[in-house]
Amino acid sequence: MNVIHSTWLSLLILGTSVAMAQDPIPLPEDPSYGARLFQEKGCVRCHAIGEAGGRIGPNLGRIHLKGSLLDVAGTMWNHAPAMYENMVALHIDVPKTTPQEMANLVAFLTAYQFYLAQLGKPGDPEKGREIFDQKNCSKCHSLQREADFEKVGPSLRGYAKLSPIVIAQAMWNHGVPMSEEFLKQGVSRPKFEEDQMADLIAYLQHTAAPANADPVYMQPGNPRRGRDLFASKGCAECHPVRGAGGLPEVPDLGKRREELVRSVTQVAGLMWNHGTAMWEKMRERKIAIVKFQDNEMADIIAYLYFINYFDKPGNASSGKELFVKRRCSECHTPAEFGSSAGPHPDKSKAIMSPLDMINAMWNNAEEMVPLMAAKGIPWPKFEPGEMADLVEFLYSHHSPLPSGAPAQQEGTK
Repeated sequence: MNVIHSTWLSLLILGTSVAMAQDPIPLPEDPSYGARLFQEKGCVRCHAIGEAGGRIGPNLGRIHLKGSLLDVAGTMWNHAPAMYENMVALHIDVPKTTPQEMANLVAFLTAYQFYLAQLGKPGDPEKGREIFDQKNCSKCHSLQREADFEKVGPSLRGYAKLSPIVIAQAMWNHGVPMSEEFLKQGVSRPKFEEDQMADLIAYLQHTAAPANADPVYMQPGNPRRGRDLFASKGCAECHPVRGAGGLPEVPDLGKRREELVRSVTQVAGLMWNHGTAMWEKMRERKIAIVKFQDNEMADIIAYLYFINYFDKPGNASSGKELFVKRRCSECHTPAEFGSSAGPHPDKSKAIMSPLDMINAMWNNAEEMVPLMAAKGIPWPKFEPGEMADLVEFLYSHHSPLPSGAPAQQEGTK
């Protein structure tokens, strides 16, 4: 099966089509571009995704790449010598990438995890049945085929054919009248913890669906469209993102990694839990209560996921220690100290963005492997968090090029 045409990839993989120099956070958009590059660059000859692809390297559909985007890049770097050795043995040309292509490939790997978290961990219908009663859903809704006129809410039978995010979106859209009904009936408004939203949705789908029904999968969200919706729906009027916009007393959604780098249903449950407070704030500021249609909630959640996954801030002091400890400084020295075996870090055009630097490192790694071996320098390996520290140090040391000055060329063919 062609890797870019498999059902799993159409559901799980995103690429990106933004210019890194214009957008420091590479928000994915095109569902197939990252997968296409994965094949065109020859990655698929060694790595499988699910059941499609090579068997020489690890199956990237069966491992969870922990940490941030830069940690994923660090993992790629750590395995560069072994990958080059295998490519030479297989007579595969070592692929070179542009910063834009590297953005797509890294986004491909990180996006896979976003959907793996949802599809790889389905809800438990039996637990969902208990939640349906415990959270008082059964007081207003039935699962009968026909409407139960003794219930104030509609039958949920028809929700079996909807994807999990669409069900969560419908709950959000009806949140205000549901909250008012809770008050009338004197029941507490339900809140969801951990996987309870996924379990509840699994119960609705399992109970109402025919015995031989195919599973209903999540439709991929579009993070770039989610960013636009975040503004147009008025979310940005209250919530800052990485210090930009919003109100100072409202949580910054670009700094909520622990809450938002989770499965889609967990994030949807979190939004539901905070719905009452958000709706009250909207009323105060005379903002229309937000409602979503089509795949809009999935788009916004995908946006919040990626801006939090992109990176935790690095530590420049730790990065400086790494620069010396990993012996990077033996080849890369500041320009003020004269000649350098490798590009001067303070004048390098590769330090325009994290992925520019990662791209340059990858493109030059083929030459660096024999040079480091000749010098007796072991290949530097990075633990989770260290690549972010190194990048932070290089940023802090970087001097902008004078206007009109030629930049050093570093593997950006």
